[in-house]
Amino acid sequence: MRQLKFGVFSLLTAVFCLSSCIEHEVIPAPTSTVKLDCNFTGTINNTDVQFTKNVNGYYCYQSKAKLLLPPPQLSSATYYAAMISDQTPVMVQIGMGSVLWDQSTTTDPTLSIFNNFFLTNLSPSYSNLGAAGFEVTYRDINGNIWKSDALSPNAQNVAFSQVKQASDALGDYSKFVCDFNCYVYHLDTTDPANPVLQSLKFENAKFQGWFKR
Repeated sequence: MRQLKFGVFSLLTAVFCLSSCIEHEVIPAPTSTVKLDCNFTGTINNTDVQFTKNVNGYYCYQSKAKLLLPPPQLSSATYYAAMISDQTPVMVQIGMGSVLWDQSTTTDPTLSIFNNFFLTNLSPSYSNLGAAGFEVTYRDINGNIWKSDALSPNAQNVAFSQVKQASDALGDYSKFVCDFNCYVYHLDTTDPANPVLQSLKFENAKFQGWFKR
């Protein structure tokens, strides 16, 4: 009888030790990810064009240009969003600036300043390099760069809508839909002695995307 009790005790001890040594899998809590959609449609030089995310390699690429100045001067940032592809050089980019802030405590504008800038600039003026407004950049199949001009003699307009702020673990975003019409320009220097300023017309252009803080 003692041997039976000893055997049961040993078995229970072994089971306890085995269960205590098993490492339980820790499943991390799910993280929310902002849904970011992007596409471009429009007529460029009388040709209908459409760039869609994950079609022909297109995706939305964000960048920014910052000018950091010591206080009491205000620093500035211009934000860019581009429909770009690894399969073709053809690209459309829009830029918007400048967001102003005091960089004595942070090297980027606060989320509040970032959000308010885009919410209060729904119909900006055109600006070269997006320094004080809106800019369009186009790269054609030959790799030539065309840009809008703030002093263009042709009619041009732009309107942002559906501007919404969103954030996730990867960053803060200003989502938007941007409608615009304009001309973009390229200086052809094939003949250096006679450079020619060329133009292309963007009509009914619509860019859905986002700027990243």
